[in-house]
Amino acid sequence: MTSKQPVTDPNKLHQEILRLRDRVNSSAGADTREQLVREIIAGVKANGLSELISLTKKIEKLDFQLSDFFKPCAGHFEAQSPAVREALILAKTRIEAFQKASMPNALEQVFFETAGQITLRWTALERVGIYVPGGNAALFSSLLMTAIPALVAGVREIYICSPPPVSSSILAVAELLGLEGVFQIGGAQAIAALAYGISELDLPAVDKICGPGNAYVALAKRQLAGIVGIDAFYGPSEVAVIAGQGANPQSLCLDLIAQLEHGSGLEAAVLLTDSSEIAHAVCAQLPVLAQTFPNHQRILETWDSFGLVGLVASLEEACELVDLFAPEHLEIKAAQAEQLAKSIQNAGAIFIGGSNEALGDYLAGPSHCLPTCGAARYSSGLSVYDFLRRHSVVNLSADRRLIEATAILAELEGLPAHAASARAALDIE
Repeated sequence: MTSKQPVTDPNKLHQEILRLRDRVNSSAGADTREQLVREIIAGVKANGLSELISLTKKIEKLDFQLSDFFKPCAGHFEAQSPAVREALILAKTRIEAFQKASMPNALEQVFFETAGQITLRWTALERVGIYVPGGNAALFSSLLMTAIPALVAGVREIYICSPPPVSSSILAVAELLGLEGVFQIGGAQAIAALAYGISELDLPAVDKICGPGNAYVALAKRQLAGIVGIDAFYGPSEVAVIAGQGANPQSLCLDLIAQLEHGSGLEAAVLLTDSSEIAHAVCAQLPVLAQTFPNHQRILETWDSFGLVGLVASLEEACELVDLFAPEHLEIKAAQAEQLAKSIQNAGAIFIGGSNEALGDYLAGPSHCLPTCGAARYSSGLSVYDFLRRHSVVNLSADRRLIEATAILAELEGLPAHAASARAALDIE
């Protein structure tokens, strides 16, 4: 592992940013994983519970039977320490308040026109499945960040899947949110189970599946999109940090390491600064500081592969590179942070002032389920709107001006029946 040096050449910086943005598409083993996921989905669809039992034994090394798959959550919240309970309640309160404030002002809005009215109605999804990652860390925070927007939106039925054995922290959050329990099903098979339903487990097919997961979960969501609604295709975590003169190198290192510790090996951490002193300090300090964390070897391997320190001529240039990267998280640590943030078009979430990405992961308020791998160019983070449907109710009078204009446009498209149908509206009165 070589010591990282700041990249100063603008062309090379541009190339490196694109390499990091597209890193997942070029990762090894994608074809093999895709075929395996396809087989898992087909097996769960065809064989249901028996396939889940087989996969749990094969992948999780657990001999599960029917009664083992559902884990009730009662009692797990009270089993947490007072400090943990208080922190979880604070997180729930903040996330809930933000999502409530994000709801449409009215679930039924009427727009009046001279010839009638159009009503816009919002209704919640009936049934949602949520995947909560296990693996390297039991990400109970993902349950907070997905279930709370769904509950605020008015979703009636929420079903949770997480790899076995489900941690007490995930069960505690489920209890805090008023949910009954968690299905101990992980990976691609969990996504398939939510999409098709498992009758023996009283797990119905859901309308939409939400939540992040590993590469197998992401592939399963891609393959099942259209059969079931999918929130997004989340990739490995990533952060870009813009640092101006006076930023603290140790704090910058910790913000970068925080992303790298997720452990997939595909996380990306980018620092862009106009300070040569800061750039060289981070390159020197990060490998040393990383040694103080338990999974330092994985952190350093990922930093070596997908870490970048760029020395730019100005912070405005840094903003242009960030828009090219379109990162999941962006931190701006500079005197003019608020002004720089206004110039950014492509980022899942932006942190300025005294905030950083870690606060966003747990209790800032907006969901931490954010677009990755360049998807911030065209999509947004999870919110109540992912659990709402918008319907328009059109009630226009048979106004001759509207009728004739409709008929003319239909005839221009070569659809005479549309034109005739429009003109027939005059007979409705």
